[in-house]
Amino acid sequence: MNRVSLLKYLFKSSSTTCLGSTYATFSNKKFLNENKSVTVKGNQFNGFESEFLQFIKTTKDLTSIHQFKKDVILKYKTVLLTDTSFDAVFMRMCIACRNYSLGKQFLDHINQSDRQVNTATLARYLELCYHCKEEIMDKSEVERLCHVVKSNSLYPSPSIQQSLILGFSITDNWREGYKLLSESEGTSTSLSMNAIIDCLFKNDQIDTAVSWINKIIISKGKKVHDFTYEHWLRKCADQQIGCNSFFDFLVKSGVFLNTSIIQQFKDLLENRLIDPFVGHFTTIDEGTGRCRSCEKVLQNSEISDDEFANLKKGLMEKVLLGTDVYLGSKPDEIRRFQNFIQKTAPYDVVIDGLNVAHQGKQTFKYPDQALSSVVKYFTNQNLRVLVLTRKHLLRGTTLKSALVFATENLSGDDPFLLCSAVQSSHTKFVSEDVFRDHLFRLGDFRLQNIFRRWQHKAQMQIVSFDKNGRVRFQQPRKYRTISQFSDGCWHIPYDDGTPRYSYELPATWLCLQPKTSKITK
Repeated sequence: MNRVSLLKYLFKSSSTTCLGSTYATFSNKKFLNENKSVTVKGNQFNGFESEFLQFIKTTKDLTSIHQFKKDVILKYKTVLLTDTSFDAVFMRMCIACRNYSLGKQFLDHINQSDRQVNTATLARYLELCYHCKEEIMDKSEVERLCHVVKSNSLYPSPSIQQSLILGFSITDNWREGYKLLSESEGTSTSLSMNAIIDCLFKNDQIDTAVSWINKIIISKGKKVHDFTYEHWLRKCADQQIGCNSFFDFLVKSGVFLNTSIIQQFKDLLENRLIDPFVGHFTTIDEGTGRCRSCEKVLQNSEISDDEFANLKKGLMEKVLLGTDVYLGSKPDEIRRFQNFIQKTAPYDVVIDGLNVAHQGKQTFKYPDQALSSVVKYFTNQNLRVLVLTRKHLLRGTTLKSALVFATENLSGDDPFLLCSAVQSSHTKFVSEDVFRDHLFRLGDFRLQNIFRRWQHKAQMQIVSFDKNGRVRFQQPRKYRTISQFSDGCWHIPYDDGTPRYSYELPATWLCLQPKTSKITK
């Protein structure tokens, strides 16, 4: 293993989850992965890492550390664990266990052994200090160590830079962490971003904090952590502008808050002195779009011609012709596609062939049979159908009743699908994908908002195939599942934690009505 690979291992994220998604796979099964390896704080560990965890959990001091080091290195004989890397691995396992006491002892142990603490170990210690900041009495020592790491790293790696940001964030010199974050925005983790945003809130720099939150979700697609939401809501309790910015964020980002955060938001709005609300957790009638609490009908706004034209332009320029697409598609293939749609567009329906083939695996013996079934469903209605697929799926398959554009087997075909679908405002498209990566490539939150509205209207998702091979589609809702305000009331969808298929949106809502109005239940 080369030095770069070893460093990547040593700085492996300590926030990696061991649980699988609660969303469906192509076979439409809700599941949670069984976890057969050791798990601590949501992290999954195997091999020698498990032995480190056992040692850290069962020891109170480091009297046996030398023997443990000798035994574990000899037992596993791997390039991932050597005399040099042992210290950083040990500190990383202390982070996994959130064991600050032993991590501090280990750092003192290295210094007392007349050994130099390497930069990787010290950076990991800074991360441990961040996760256990409540236990640290002297934050000035953390700041001193941050400067040591910084001075030792003329050109710090992204991992070391993130550790520095986390370390500085718990000190009085948090602005140094903010400076580092601004310099490394493109490679920053959501945790380091959230840590600095928390500092901005603590120091009443509300506008800057909200601006960074918008960067995390709307532009970067990263996660806003619960502690950031909680601090934001505490600020909302103090000033009206905070509440307005939170509402604005919910509308623009389309995020679904979890049960804990939505409850805190409800309590805040019900207890504030100025313009309080009364909140009810409720559901929406699927057929009518009517709230079962206030009986108001939710929005299902149409997309204007200008909005659709801007979306089409944005998808063509930023998703199809953007630099990222060349990683999965050759320029010649893109030109071939552009010529194809100029000659054949528009379409009534565009089908994601690879996606449909995967979804039909449980019903059909061969993947192309599912594709043929879906094509037949639409062509029997005299609709003009385009199939976007991979070349290998067309072997021995005849789709005479549909237009076909086949990409190379290793190409990324999502950009072709989306750009085909926006050739006309009436076009529907069939896919299980949620297109989050392409959504964020659009950049502009206004375009992203239009994209979501268009996707809600245009995307058709397969629920199942019956025993005769006939396809059944998920019917789109009569309303938009996004935070919205009308007639003085807010309706905010939230995630109650119920596992759901990937094509399903949350069915739980918070209905907020002005406290002074007549409440209809």
